[in-house]
Amino acid sequence: MSSVEWASLKEWLIEQKAIDESVVAAETLKRLDLSGRSLEELPESIGILSGLVVLNLAGNKLTSLPESVANIKMLNNLDIRRNAFTALPELLSSLNLRSLNASGNKISDITVLKGCRDLRVLDLSSNDLTSVEGMLSSQSELRTLNLSGNFIKEMDSTFAALSQLERLNLSANMLTGIPKSVEKMQNLVELNLSDNRITTIDEAFFYLSLESVDLSSNQLRALYLHDLGDLETLVLDSNPIRNIEVDESFAPYLREFSCDSCELDTFVNLPSLELESLCFSSNSIASIPEAIGKYEKLTQLDIDGNALVELPNVMANMTRLQTLYIEGNPLSETAKKVIKVLHPDICDITMKTDITIENAQEGDISQMAQLLGLLFAIEADFDIDFEKQVAGITKLFHYEGADLLVARHEGKVVGMVTMQRLISSAAGDYVGQIEDLVVDEVYRKMGVGSRLINKMRFIAIEEYGYKRIQLAADMDNTNALRFYSRRGFRRTNLNVYHLAKNK
Repeated sequence: MSSVEWASLKEWLIEQKAIDESVVAAETLKRLDLSGRSLEELPESIGILSGLVVLNLAGNKLTSLPESVANIKMLNNLDIRRNAFTALPELLSSLNLRSLNASGNKISDITVLKGCRDLRVLDLSSNDLTSVEGMLSSQSELRTLNLSGNFIKEMDSTFAALSQLERLNLSANMLTGIPKSVEKMQNLVELNLSDNRITTIDEAFFYLSLESVDLSSNQLRALYLHDLGDLETLVLDSNPIRNIEVDESFAPYLREFSCDSCELDTFVNLPSLELESLCFSSNSIASIPEAIGKYEKLTQLDIDGNALVELPNVMANMTRLQTLYIEGNPLSETAKKVIKVLHPDICDITMKTDITIENAQEGDISQMAQLLGLLFAIEADFDIDFEKQVAGITKLFHYEGADLLVARHEGKVVGMVTMQRLISSAAGDYVGQIEDLVVDEVYRKMGVGSRLINKMRFIAIEEYGYKRIQLAADMDNTNALRFYSRRGFRRTNLNVYHLAKNK
C-alpha cells in the first residue's frame, strides 16, 4: 500500500462523510459505513483497508465489488442489501465471512456460496431466486438463513445440506408442501413458511425440535397436530382450515397459538397448560368450552369476529388475563357480565369511550407530523424531518383525493391514518392507498389503531365504493404485519420499489 493510495482513499471517504481527519492509517479502520449514498461503484483501492471487520454498503446502486475487496481478510460482516446485484460476487469465496446480508437485490445466482463455508448468518430475502438447489455447501456452518420473498418452488434436496441450520425463513415463496427430507434438519428451532401455497405436511415435520413455526397464509384445509414436543409458538392464520384434530402428545409447552381468519366453527382444545396467548379471531366459532378454564397462564385472548353469544362462567376466574379482544360477536347480556367480572387491562368492548375518531382539521397538522416521527423511527426506509412531514400532511389535507382521520382524546391527537385515491388498471377503477397509521405510545393496545383502520376501510368501501384498499408495511415490523393480517389484509408477492430524486 502506497501513501498516495491511502491519501486518495482517505480524501474520498471524508467526502462521503464515512470517516474524519483523525483516522491516521488505513489498517486501523475496523468498521466502515457507506450505506445510503447512491454509490454505483467503489474505489478499487478500498482493498487497502485490511483491518476492516464490518463493511456496510446497504442502500446504494452497486452491481459489483472491486476485486481488491478480496484482500480484506479480516472482513467478518458484509451488508450489501438494497443494491442492484444480480449475482453474488465471486470474490466472496476468498473471504472468511460470518454474516452476509444481500437482501433486496435482483440476485438469481448464488453458486459462489458453495465456497463460503464459514457463513453462519445469511440473508437473501427479496431477490429473484427460483431455486437454491446445489448452491449451498453441505459443509456449511450456516445457523440462520433468510430466503423470504423469492420464487422458490421446492427445497427437497436443499434441506439435507442444511443440517446445522437453527433458523430458516422461507416466507413469501411458492412452496406447495413440506417434504420428508425436512427430517434432516434436526437442529432447526425456528421455521417461517408463511405466504406460500402449502397443502401437505410430511409426518417427519412433527418429530423435529422446533420451538417456533409460522404456517400462516397457506392452503392448509385440515390438520392433525401431534408431537412437536419443544414447540412454543404456532401460527396458522389465514388458511382455509375447517378441521384441526389435536393429539394429547402435541406440544406440551406451547405458549402461543394463533388461528386467525381461518374457517373454524369449533374451538380447538389444546393440551398445553402453558398457553399465554390464544387467537381465534375472524372464524365462525359459536361456543367456548368450559375447558378454557384450564389455561390458567393465559394473558391474551383474541376471539373477536366469531358467532359467540354466551361465554362460560369459568372465564370469570381467569385472573391472569390482561388482554381480551371480543368485538364482533353477538354477545348476550349474561356474557357481558362475565367480561365485566374478568375486567382485563385491555378489552375492546370496554375501551375508553372518550377517544373519538374524526376527520382531521387543519389545526391538527403539527400534532400529526409529530406522530409521523414515531412511525418513521421504526421504518427503515424513511427519515424523520419534521418540516417535511408538516409539508406532506398539509398537501394531503388540501388534496381532493385524500382522507385524513385522527383519534382524539381530550383535545389531543393521539392517532392518525391517511388514505389517497388511486386509479388501478388491474381493478379497472379507483382503489384506496392507506398510509401513515400510527398511535401515540401511551394509547397503544387500547383498540385505537383498529378503530382508525376500520373507519377508513368503511369510508373506502362503503362510501366511495373503492374496488380495493392497499397498504405497505415494513417487512421487519412483525407487530404491524400481524396487526394488518388480523384485520383482513392479505400479503401479496409484490415488492415495493422507491426511486428517490438525488439531493
